[in-house]
Amino acid sequence: MSSELDDFMATMVTPARPVPAERAAALVRERYGIEASPTRLSGERDENFRLQAAHGAEYVLKIANPAENALASELPVAALQHIGRVDPHFPCPRVIRDRNDHARVHFIDQDGLGRTACLLTYLAGRLLGHADRSARQRSACGRVAGRLSRALGGFTHPAAHRPVVWDVRHTNYVQHLLGQLPDLPCRTEAAALLARIVPEIDARLPRQRAQVVHNDMNPLNILVEPADEASVSGVIDFGDITHTALIADLAVAAAELIPGTCRNAAEACESIRDVARAYHESVPLQAEELAMLGTLVAARLVMNVVVHEWHVHHNRSNDHHAPLAADYIATRLAIAARLPPEDFRL
Repeated sequence: MSSELDDFMATMVTPARPVPAERAAALVRERYGIEASPTRLSGERDENFRLQAAHGAEYVLKIANPAENALASELPVAALQHIGRVDPHFPCPRVIRDRNDHARVHFIDQDGLGRTACLLTYLAGRLLGHADRSARQRSACGRVAGRLSRALGGFTHPAAHRPVVWDVRHTNYVQHLLGQLPDLPCRTEAAALLARIVPEIDARLPRQRAQVVHNDMNPLNILVEPADEASVSGVIDFGDITHTALIADLAVAAAELIPGTCRNAAEACESIRDVARAYHESVPLQAEELAMLGTLVAARLVMNVVVHEWHVHHNRSNDHHAPLAADYIATRLAIAARLPPEDFRL
C-alpha cells in the first residue's frame, strides 16, 4: 500500500505540462461542437478550465494529469454519471458527452503526450470558503453530505479502491511524509498526535461500514447561494473519491467545516456536532462509528497540515496550495490533540 501511495504522491509533484488555453478551446470546439472562451483554474493534480460559451452556458474542462492512471481518471466521471442516474436533482456537475457520445475524450497535447479530458457543467454559486460561517450552514452541509453518501452507496468502479493520501485510513502514511518535513512548525506536536491516533485508526477503522465516498467536502468544494449563504447550492471536485469507511467521509466534512477562526476544542466540537447531527438525519450513524469520530477528525486536521505542507515543499511550481502560517498550524494541531478520543455524543 505504501508504494501505491508513493505513486499517488508522484502525481501531485509531476512537473506541470500546462495545455495552452487556445488548445483547450480548440478541443472543446472540435470534440463537443461548443465555441467557448477559456479561463484557467487551479488544481492539485488535474488541469482545469472554466469555459464560457457564446450562447451563455458555462462549463468546466478537466484534463487529467499525464502521470495519473487511466482508470483513476475515469473514476470521478463514472461517479458523477451514477449520481445523475440515482439522484437526478443532486446539485453536482453533470457530464457532457462529446459528438461521439463519449464521456471522456483522448487527445495528444503540445508535447506529444496522450491526455484524457472530460467536460462538465459549471455550477453557479459562491464558494463556501468565501462565505460567512454559521451553524445553519454547517447543518445544511451535513445534510448534503449524507445525501451524497446515500447516492454513492451502490456505486462500484475498478479504480474505487485505489489509495488516496487524503483518506484518513492512510493516516499512518502521514508519519512518513512528516519525516520529510524537518522544518515544519510544531513538528514534535504533529508526531506525538500521529503516534497516538494511528494505532487506533489502524485497529478500528477497518471494522466500520465502507463504500465509495466523496472524501473531500471542504470549503472550496461546496457552493452556497449568494443570497442565503446557509443554503448549499452545489458540491464539486470529485477527484479524491475513494472506497473507505463511511464515518471517514463524515469526519472529513466535519474537520473541513471547523471555521478558520476557531481557537479551541470546545468550539470545534460544537461545529463538528452541527455537521454530524445533520448527516445522521440522512445516514443514521452507528455507535462504534461515533466512537471514532473525534479521532478521525483529528486525523484529517493533522493531514491538512502535513500533506498540505509536503505538497508546498515538493511542488513549488504549483500554486494550488499556499504555505500555512505557523500560528494556524499550531492552533489546528492543538485543537486536534484535544478532541474527545472516544464516544462523540450528538
